[in-house]
Amino acid sequence: MSTLMPLLTLMVTLVLAAFNVQAALPGDSIYQLNSDWQNRQGDSLSIQQLVGKKQIVAMIYTDCITACPVIVSEIKSIQAALSPEQQQRLGFVLVSLTPARDTPKVMRHFAKKRGLNEHWTLLSGSDEDVRTLAMALNIRYMGLADGEVAHSNAITVLDEQGRMQLQQTGLPGGPAALIEKLGL
Repeated sequence: MSTLMPLLTLMVTLVLAAFNVQAALPGDSIYQLNSDWQNRQGDSLSIQQLVGKKQIVAMIYTDCITACPVIVSEIKSIQAALSPEQQQRLGFVLVSLTPARDTPKVMRHFAKKRGLNEHWTLLSGSDEDVRTLAMALNIRYMGLADGEVAHSNAITVLDEQGRMQLQQTGLPGGPAALIEKLGL
């Protein structure tokens, strides 16, 4: 019984800590969404696990040949303009608009092909969770008969607590202008 007590205490502490983190989030935080995702390694990830640093978020699909490669290239140009210290304070998140097709294996291949390093989180979720997140981020999308997806081409920046800090299409003024807005 005495060996179980420290383990039980640890478990209760972890549960309470998790509850307090979520309770401390502002009401307009994206991290309030109760959604579970799968990353490119195939691990489950709660959206709340992104709390703690600013995130640049885009909703894409990996087999897109038009807008999505441009979005990823623009975000990569932001990353390239950052110092290593700035990169530690910022995450890059790509959320799949076609979760049935964008399996962890497909996302790993996409990340490797595009040169996306450990600062990038690629997420795939249920159709419902993708739609809910898109609505929360004010991203519109619609599947087309040919398998393509028409979607908003927005880059969204979330603050450390998951509140929308800014959203824009493209990089008017280049990466430096967005980095200045980030206040890194």
